Amino acid sequence: MPLLFTMLAVRIFAAADQLPIEITADGENRYQDGIAYARGNVNVRHGEDIIDADQITYDKNTRLITATGNVRIYADKRIYRGEFFTYNLDDKKVVSRDFRAVWDRVYAAGRSIESPTDSSYLIKDGAYTIDNREKPAYSMKAKTLTIYPGDRIVCNNVTMYIGDLPVMWLPYVAIPQDKDNDTFDIGGGSSSYWGMFVTGAYTSAIGPDWEGTLKGAWYTRRGPGAGLDLTYRPKNNPNNDALNFTGYYVNDDSIDLGNHQEDRSVIHNQNRYQFSYQHRHQIVDNISTLADINVWSDRLVTEDFLPSLYRDEIQPDNYASVNYYDTNFMATFLGRIQANHLFNVAERKPEFTLDFKRQDFFGLPISYEGQSSMVNFEQRYDRDLAKRYHYRSYETVRYDSFHQFSYPRQYFGWLAVTPMLGVRGTYYMQNHNPDHPDPERGQGRVVLNAGVNLSFKLSRSWLDVRNPDLGVDGLRHVFQPYIETAYVLPIGMRPGDIRGYDAHIPSTRLQTLDQMLWSSVDSIDRVAAIRHGIHNRLQTKRDGLNYNLINWNLYTQANFFHSSYEGVLTDSTYAEIYNDINFYPLPWLRLDFYSATGVADNSFDEIVTGIQWQVHPAVSIGFHYNHLNDMNYDLDNVYYSRLRLRDANLFSEDLQWRLNENWSIGQHLSWEASIGRIREQRYSIYRDLSAWIVGFTAGYIDNGPGGHEFLTYLSVTLKAFPSATIHGNLQ
Repeated sequence: MPLLFTMLAVRIFAAADQLPIEITADGENRYQDGIAYARGNVNVRHGEDIIDADQITYDKNTRLITATGNVRIYADKRIYRGEFFTYNLDDKKVVSRDFRAVWDRVYAAGRSIESPTDSSYLIKDGAYTIDNREKPAYSMKAKTLTIYPGDRIVCNNVTMYIGDLPVMWLPYVAIPQDKDNDTFDIGGGSSSYWGMFVTGAYTSAIGPDWEGTLKGAWYTRRGPGAGLDLTYRPKNNPNNDALNFTGYYVNDDSIDLGNHQEDRSVIHNQNRYQFSYQHRHQIVDNISTLADINVWSDRLVTEDFLPSLYRDEIQPDNYASVNYYDTNFMATFLGRIQANHLFNVAERKPEFTLDFKRQDFFGLPISYEGQSSMVNFEQRYDRDLAKRYHYRSYETVRYDSFHQFSYPRQYFGWLAVTPMLGVRGTYYMQNHNPDHPDPERGQGRVVLNAGVNLSFKLSRSWLDVRNPDLGVDGLRHVFQPYIETAYVLPIGMRPGDIRGYDAHIPSTRLQTLDQMLWSSVDSIDRVAAIRHGIHNRLQTKRDGLNYNLINWNLYTQANFFHSSYEGVLTDSTYAEIYNDINFYPLPWLRLDFYSATGVADNSFDEIVTGIQWQVHPAVSIGFHYNHLNDMNYDLDNVYYSRLRLRDANLFSEDLQWRLNENWSIGQHLSWEASIGRIREQRYSIYRDLSAWIVGFTAGYIDNGPGGHEFLTYLSVTLKAFPSATIHGNLQ
């Protein structure tokens, strides 16, 4: 009867507001003078807490359990294992020697553990990993680890191990539990411009809100490089505030090596660097600030050493702004400068803009929208071009104010008609056009605009059409013809009469006819255009919401004035017919198609299309096609910019195929049909080795005048630590 006696005795001495404690054991099990003893496969239950051990003692007065021998504690969704533990039933504090513990995906071990608070655990001479195996593929060993379950792990005097090999020491690491874990990356290979090289990067959390990356590199043909990235993203961040800093420096011993041999003179010394800073911060509910600051040593530094950054941004921006939001308007105070002296930049020092969204006008059936701005412009040139061609900066203050009224109405219960009438006034304090008789004298102009938009909708539904396999729950076809018209009349100056600042870049895509959305004020010229088309949508119901299976916009535009400033590239009234189609029938299949088909002698043809198909859960394939025809000409404008559009006929294909649980392959291929050459091909194979994934990629790139490039790439990735890779690269 010892089991019954112990259970009853504990229930008797437990306070009224405490849960009873139940102790069972295969061997001795007794209660004496306020202390319970048990040995032999002991099991203790206290609410949802469970303790298993070879031997335990429980002190009624201190509410402390002491457990020895094969101890396992299951408490608060955590597991502790070791040879010795003390556990307080009230404050859940744990003290241990030689233990192992589990918190969600975190596995920790150490010489001793204690819980100074009910929400933290201090481990001495501890180890940490998320690779749950007897011999983890990676781990971190620290003099002390403080674990705040669900929040963060703070480590001091840390050595990082891959297997049994120590690879890095850090004095302090803080690992948020709601973010990706630390990453360690070692790379190496050979390149014609770098020589033999080795690179390394370590990314770690620095407290719950910060993350940092240390970078290092050595290039045998260039020299040493180092970098630092810092990211700040606070927890519980409804405003999505963020801060990011990146920096990279190379002591370049061979500044004459690179793809653009003719432009190497822009590099003035071997100290080459790239620094950037961005932030987004909501100061109060209706005031925010943005910034994007970039400082480069030369315009080729990213192409030479940071190719991924170069693909995203050839010319960096440099601005800071403060924005005020109201229900009816937004005010922006912005500054933009030429921080690098490497590029042509229209500086704004500063700019103030007031945007009024479309709103009712004093209760009348008329809507108003507008924008007013004041900007201090200074056109700054690339320092090398300015020196070579004797370009001189010029500046002015521009005042601009645009106001537009509209009268949206519906007639006959189905026809939507919105006439618009607007006026813009622009004044430049100075002109600086060398052809102007008095460039120091201010000059202004007035621009009138008018237009009308018409549309109506017809629809038909088939509610009985259902196919669960295709996700179809009824069908509805929406047919919407529309017409947009615009007439713009400048009174006074034309774009060529002033040396402008915010030039418009012509494009093969049609530009907006809405003057409220036209941001290139200096390039506004005469416009008389009618855009008309048909918008078709085929819809179904998914999850109770309308879902577009097909979205098709077929349209064209008649242009009655022709000017490079309005972005019209041909001088025919009707030049092209445009198709824009999105077809998303299923989550595993999508098709996008855009085309411009020329209907005049001097028009062009363009096709941009792609299909992405998840053929099988293990197989994904994509095809893309880009075509541009009859665009072999240069287009100049008065802003000294030059646009060259070339014919293109590019096919590309991507394949990902998981052959089985252990093997997968990938492929990328692109072929330029207009020159009959393969531009790029890559082939990859991956082997899953349980804790590791090994991948090998071989490729070839045809850079045209820049020569050919052969690439091999070897990666070894820890699966439980997928951002940490060891790779080799040969070019």
